Amino acid sequence: MDYSGNKISHTDNFALYPETAITTALSRFSEPLGMDKFLIVGVNGTEPVFRYLSTCSEQFLRAYFTDGHCFSDDLIHYCQQTLAPRFWGTRDYHGSTLAPKALGNLLTQENINGGIVIPVHYGGAIVLVNFFSSQPYEEIKMAYQQNSMILSDIALTLVPRIIKECPDYLFLRPTLTPKSSECLLYMAKGMTNPEISELMQVSKDRVKELVSQILVQLGAANRTEAVLKAKQSLLIP
Repeated sequence: MDYSGNKISHTDNFALYPETAITTALSRFSEPLGMDKFLIVGVNGTEPVFRYLSTCSEQFLRAYFTDGHCFSDDLIHYCQQTLAPRFWGTRDYHGSTLAPKALGNLLTQENINGGIVIPVHYGGAIVLVNFFSSQPYEEIKMAYQQNSMILSDIALTLVPRIIKECPDYLFLRPTLTPKSSECLLYMAKGMTNPEISELMQVSKDRVKELVSQILVQLGAANRTEAVLKAKQSLLIP
């Protein structure tokens, strides 16, 4: 698993939210299975922006997100293709099996020796649940062999609740007007501007204006990309 990525220079590109009842429940279930901490990150694939819930220290999280330890194309591709848990060890970073070494040092400072990452798919979005452990490498590996499916069940149960009850905890979502949201839904159905105009009972010029606004707000080059980004950001089902 490679966490190398583009460096984030502005701290407002990520947001830490306070502990919630759901994250408390996640800790209560995962700690008896040998996992001391966790990091839940929403990855919508639209901007280099991450929102997350975590029990790690603020110092660790700021370094993790601002020093280039983001998610690589390799990891994102893996998570897009499977729901299978994945085991990793901090020593793999130090031994150059994984990159970058700087992440190994950062994990060591946080007393993290390894962990298990679990992808959760929800609509067009992906949430990565990374369980961290301070136990010795071999014990973490054994925990993976014995408990990875239990941890996966926990993640698959609780993460949809987080997304459903408070999606802005994990995803940065553009604020669309009611008219823009309605227009976006029709765009997702493949309707043309004249068809949308008739359904919304507005002029064709107004629909054209709404579509242009949507493309700008979502940072999309065309309608197809706008719909894809909207699904990844959970703006539309």
